[in-house]
Amino acid sequence: MNGVSNEIAHLPVWVRRWDGSQVPFEADFIGQSLYAAAASLGAASPFLSRELTEVVCHFLAREHWDAVPTTAEIAEQVEKIVREVGQPELARRYADSQRRSSDPPARSITIDCGAMPDQFVNHSLKAYALEAIHTPDVAAAVADGLLWLGGLESPGTLSSLVLETPRLAELPWWLALDDWRAAGGAWWIVDSPEWLCTAHMHPALTAHLCERLLALPTFAQRNVELHLNVANPPAWSPAHAARPLFTLDDEDVVQQERTSFRDSLLERWKALEAPRIPALAWHLGEQSFQEEPQRRQLHGLLRQALQGRAIRFIFDRPRAVPMLAEGVDRKCPGVLLEIGLDLAMLARRLEIGTDGVTFLKRLPSLARMAVSAAQQKYRFLCALPDDAPLKRSFLVDRASAVVVPIGLHEVVRAITGASLTRSPLALEFALQILRTLTDTLQTAGRAINLDLRLDSSASMASDALSGADVTNPPRKQLDIAGKLHACAGAGTTTLLIAEDAQQDLDALTECLAWAWSSTGVARLQLQAAGSTLHQGELPI
Repeated sequence: MNGVSNEIAHLPVWVRRWDGSQVPFEADFIGQSLYAAAASLGAASPFLSRELTEVVCHFLAREHWDAVPTTAEIAEQVEKIVREVGQPELARRYADSQRRSSDPPARSITIDCGAMPDQFVNHSLKAYALEAIHTPDVAAAVADGLLWLGGLESPGTLSSLVLETPRLAELPWWLALDDWRAAGGAWWIVDSPEWLCTAHMHPALTAHLCERLLALPTFAQRNVELHLNVANPPAWSPAHAARPLFTLDDEDVVQQERTSFRDSLLERWKALEAPRIPALAWHLGEQSFQEEPQRRQLHGLLRQALQGRAIRFIFDRPRAVPMLAEGVDRKCPGVLLEIGLDLAMLARRLEIGTDGVTFLKRLPSLARMAVSAAQQKYRFLCALPDDAPLKRSFLVDRASAVVVPIGLHEVVRAITGASLTRSPLALEFALQILRTLTDTLQTAGRAINLDLRLDSSASMASDALSGADVTNPPRKQLDIAGKLHACAGAGTTTLLIAEDAQQDLDALTECLAWAWSSTGVARLQLQAAGSTLHQGELPI
């Protein structure tokens, strides 16, 4: 139980059912029963039911269980606790529901048939996901605006997927598309394709691979992001440290081949005109700012980014696993789902005004609702047939769930009266919110063996982890974003560049080098001040 809170550690591990079988104790089942009982009384609030469940678990953890308790004993204690905290009617209704053995009534779903066919299909899939994957209390939290669930239109897949890059070199390569479509949702990530074109892999592949990468969004009808210039070779490359075939004598040749591939791909990408084109994620390390070929390529990308093209920059730092898109890295090949926490909506529903202490005290309950949603998606995917593509390579078990703090700037301004980009006190309160969320998610994730990550979003509009403020100079924006990202563990920020600074690419490069060495910024995208990003081209 290392790293798990004392209360969780002292809850029963198992409970005995009426037929004598033992099953793991799960607090979520109590919460779902309490919500159902409250709904039958016409006074259901998913958030208040969650808080009541946590009160119940607090007192259950103080009980001394000499043996494995029965479900009847747990139900009796729950009824007693709910009654003693001032909810006698709810306690009676809960007790009645526990004595009844009938199945709960099926939920009904109404979908407007007047919508366009594609909209009707999307609405149907989302309604199915809420019904088949998630419990009524989580669905109610979505309806109340407290939670936002991504990927509902693809219930049987991951929300995003890191593709198996070597399969792009196979013939015929498009056979992999069916597996990837069945495993990944709308967001696909390609890691380090340039490592396929080294002498030890496929030295004559460059032209063919460039065409395949640029056509991938159109062929697959997915949003694709290409991660380039990652200094550390991937595990499948002969240059990987664990493989003995690669020697130091090959390093210069490999670097030249990688540079040549990137030049070829970038030239084709800049000239590409298509409804769907891949976004670029350019990784920055120490060599990116020192070696002339990489500095030249970086300057070209900075120009394109300031014109609104779909480019962002990822900071790779020493002794850290290379970060990819939101929620994924080289150890985590996909995202189960994205869960948005609407912090501003929570503050409005609690009617706390400027009481930041109360907000921080009640915030963990909202985070644990997100944990429940993630666990429900995990179990749904685990129940897929054994021959499903998701069951290969333990994709589901290795995937993470991304929790996105929506409305951080708004709630900080409402409680402190100041912007977190202009007030040190407001920024410190924002960091307290992120620390509270991070601690809650890490503790809850360890208890259920699920990788929960606080991050920005691939699919929802959220600037929570951004330090963008046109009134601040670039380094100030990056310093603020770095503090947010360091506290959250990840994030994406927008760096606003004033018009008079957009032509000085050397100064902008030095600014990024400073951010790499002196801040905690994880990812950034550039935006010319006074303009807007081409969101249609920026899928991630």
